[in-house]
Amino acid sequence: MPELTSATPDLARGARELIRTCLAVTPADRVLVLTDLRTRHLAGVIAAEAHTVTSAGLAVIPDIADGYEAARREVGRVLDSHRPTVTVFAAADPGDLLAWDPTFWEHLERFGARHAHMPALDDICLGVGMAVDYTRVARFTLGVKELLTGGRSLRITSATGTDLSLTCDPDRPWTPFTGLYQCGGQGGRLPQGEVFCTPLTADGILAVSVVGYPFNAETGLLAEPLLIEVARGAAVEVRHPDSVLERAVRDWLTAAPNGTLLGELALGTNRDLPTLTGNLLFDENVPGVHIAFGHPFPEYTGADWESRVHVDMVVERPSVRVDGGVVLDEGRYRI
Repeated sequence: MPELTSATPDLARGARELIRTCLAVTPADRVLVLTDLRTRHLAGVIAAEAHTVTSAGLAVIPDIADGYEAARREVGRVLDSHRPTVTVFAAADPGDLLAWDPTFWEHLERFGARHAHMPALDDICLGVGMAVDYTRVARFTLGVKELLTGGRSLRITSATGTDLSLTCDPDRPWTPFTGLYQCGGQGGRLPQGEVFCTPLTADGILAVSVVGYPFNAETGLLAEPLLIEVARGAAVEVRHPDSVLERAVRDWLTAAPNGTLLGELALGTNRDLPTLTGNLLFDENVPGVHIAFGHPFPEYTGADWESRVHVDMVVERPSVRVDGGVVLDEGRYRI
């Protein structure tokens, strides 16, 4: 039995939604929660909730920031020891390394495990981002996907300086991520709620208030937006008052082939998440827009290129028009 951890009502509700709705845990399951010392108090709440349904284990792994290989070996060891059917990764991973490690996902596939990936879990992610009705989130997300399907012309604006025009193609479909991982082999991030595609092209200015991995743990919610000039579907200039951040983002985008290409256009669809926090794990799902440069997830989007770079950029309170019709108005859905 996992160590019992006291929890506020909101944290307890988030853990309950995670275990009972998103992962649909049953008495036949074996649950394993992977955590570290920094996140153990929240992982304990999750493991204790899982234990009300079935057998559940809590494994504390080495801090990934101190050495990925040592942490990965321990993850492999405890997976082989527990052979879980449901796993939750609730630990700090500032570089998002585990999510991009194909051997980790292959390891989970050996057991047909359903998986929740929470690499920057904090009290807000569990007590707000998870403490919502994910059946409702899934229903709305699928509705937004249907609305966007077939749309060709998008314009994104914001008071912070975004003015970006994009062209989409029905042959590059919109994919919904609902947060429901209820069948063997399914898995992804939580909190959740988004739809995304890879546009054909984009031109204009992107003003972002949250920069994704590997920068997010240090930058959080930016006081001044990072400005990215986009031309013919690629980032061509990066500007910010902090010259160190500006240079770091520019260097990262140009570190690998196709890193500057606009690989993902996504709308957050979790209407119960009120505002940006600076934590990408939460902020990607707030009603609004995030755009990623680099890898386009071609298995979902139909894009014909790849990259080892993938950097998400979140726009604060955007307005979105699709073929002239208003979908979002300053961060609020009008559908």
